[in-house]
Amino acid sequence: MKMKLVALTRPQPGREEEYHEWYNTKHLPELVNKFGMAGAQRYKLAARLMGNDPNEYLAIYDIEADDPMAFLGAIGAAAQSGELTQSDAQDFGTCYTALFTELGERVVPA
Repeated sequence: MKMKLVALTRPQPGREEEYHEWYNTKHLPELVNKFGMAGAQRYKLAARLMGNDPNEYLAIYDIEADDPMAFLGAIGAAAQSGELTQSDAQDFGTCYTALFTELGERVVPA
């Protein structure tokens, strides 16, 4: 089953450089390589259109797995065991992370 893991995040004030270094060189590569993801990419907010979410960074992970909950459980276990590099440079008070499964076909130009 194809899925997207999305994470909306922001750094702790004054720790932007440390946050980006950790996210780009540790977090994304560890998740992609340890869990067989098809890939991941980060994005910076260009403009807010609706809502008031304070997070200015988005990461989208491309995943194929048979069991979404087992997949999330494996990530949680790796985090608890120390297999994943943690950083407190991220503002955990505002972050939003969710796993989505495909619903319908991808729409492309006619």
